[in-house]
Formats: sequence, structure tokens, C-alpha cells
Amino acid sequence: MKFAKWLYNLSNTDQYILIGFFIASLGLSYLTITMLRAWHLKIHGSDKYSHEMRVTPFGLVGVALLYSVILYMSIGETVTKWIIGITQ
Repeated sequence: MKFAKWLYNLSNTDQYILIGFFIASLGLSYLTITMLRAWHLKIHGSDKYSHEMRVTPFGLVGVALLYSVILYMSIGETVTKWIIGITQ
């Protein structure tokens, strides 16, 4: 219940920043999964018994959520102050 109250009490600026961080995190997530896939292919080569690593929506959104939490916790307050300073 605390998480829902926190989301409800966010200002519009904070909500837009969270959405922006999540969109940026989707790109970082896709890049991370692609790099892991390339590393996996390099390690296993063309071994016929190795499984194929795919980019699934669940994995993409899961990694993106982790990235967005890390981004918001590390630079969210600074970005919020910066945007509020620009708009006033």
C-alpha cells in the first residue's frame, strides 16, 4: 500500500520523469540483452546443443524496471530540481 500512496502523491513532473526514465531504460535493456546474446554466441559458438537466447517482452520490461529504479534513485531528485528550475 505504501508504493501506491507514493505513486499517487507524485507531482506531474515526477510522473513525466519516471516515464522518460522508463523509456530510456527500455533502450538500455534491449542493448544489455543484445550484448548478452552476442557474448553467449561468442562463448558457445555454433554448438548444435546450445540453446538460442532471445529477447522476450518479459525479460525486456524486467530489466528496464531495474534500470529505471536505479536511474530514478540515483539522479531523479537532481533532474526534478533541474526541470522545475527551468520551467519557473
